[in-house]
Amino acid sequence: MSLRKTIVGQFKNPHGWLGSIAGWIMANRRSNRQRNLWTVDLLQLKPDDRIIEIGCGPGLALEACLAQAAAGEVVGLDHSRTMLDQARVRNAGASSDGRLQLRLESLDELPPGLGPFDKLYSANVVQFLPDRAAAFRKIHALLKPNGIAATTYMPRSKNPSRAEALAMADEIEGHMKVAGFVGIRIEELPLRPVPAVCIIGEHA
Repeated sequence: MSLRKTIVGQFKNPHGWLGSIAGWIMANRRSNRQRNLWTVDLLQLKPDDRIIEIGCGPGLALEACLAQAAAGEVVGLDHSRTMLDQARVRNAGASSDGRLQLRLESLDELPPGLGPFDKLYSANVVQFLPDRAAAFRKIHALLKPNGIAATTYMPRSKNPSRAEALAMADEIEGHMKVAGFVGIRIEELPLRPVPAVCIIGEHA
């Protein structure tokens, strides 16, 4: 396997010392920070919201959620123990007082009794989901009536383009409609080299 493929693979499932470096990059790269905080802002969190992030990485967006939903509960889900360890350190206070729950699981592995949630979101995770149609059915099932789901994507291919971002947005919108979401809209965040898109929908 080439070095480039090895490094790219770490952003899909960070582990070991390379995974720790990948987590540091996720937490400190300017575009990644902007993308995560923008996604949280679009959720318009309430102080007592119950929130879950799919693929929480090093916990950057979780930190923002905990600040805005000071009386709520936040769950971070990731299949990488390395990422959960970094998220736990970044949000040590909330983890120890019970406001933050970190789970070593994939979306498919979540027990049905874990929900319902007021808000659910992910940032640059959707491209790794093996069955997106099934994923958005599960996401819909995890939300309360009138709950909000937000999915952010920014292409990280060799030659990324805005067209690639919009194509993913169109696909996600289609899956969300079939899953039962309403009021779906697409937001754009101008970043370099390409914009990020966030697809937001409401549980009917």
